[in-house]
Amino acid sequence: MKKFSFMGAILLILCVGIILFIPLQTFLVIEPRSTTGDPVLFGLPEDHSFSVRYTHSIHLSEVEEFYHQTSSNQIQQTQLLYEDTAIGMPANAEGNETFEVTKEGKYLISNMDKVFPFIDIRIGQVVANHRLVINGKEYPLADYFDKGSVVRVQIMKQSLYDQWKGVTVVGKR
Repeated sequence: MKKFSFMGAILLILCVGIILFIPLQTFLVIEPRSTTGDPVLFGLPEDHSFSVRYTHSIHLSEVEEFYHQTSSNQIQQTQLLYEDTAIGMPANAEGNETFEVTKEGKYLISNMDKVFPFIDIRIGQVVANHRLVINGKEYPLADYFDKGSVVRVQIMKQSLYDQWKGVTVVGKR
């Protein structure tokens, strides 16, 4: 009987350890790079997509970059929507990409296949107003991090312990 109780306790401890410490859930993790602070975790929707919206600092028009989670938890840029082909914005598509003008007169580059392990963003101090868009809901990055700071956006699996140790979890599905 004692042997069973001891083995049962060991098994229980192992199960709890696995549940708490093995990374099982995938999140879009945004963490500060140039300042101290805790990361913010965003739950991704079922289609594993999100976008980043901001106001271009030179021509002061909206830009939206569309991304998708790859099977290897990298970030693939799929589209770019913008209003001006001025400084800092492409005037045409490259390779297999397609370039079109939308009904609203905006420029859309689609069929993009640029893959990144992470994306670093400097949160605008004055004009940019960087916003993360998930499921149509906007999350201003300046609500979570200092304006002017650099944040790293990446897709990572997180354990329950990681989620409990001082991070903010937003939009969890």
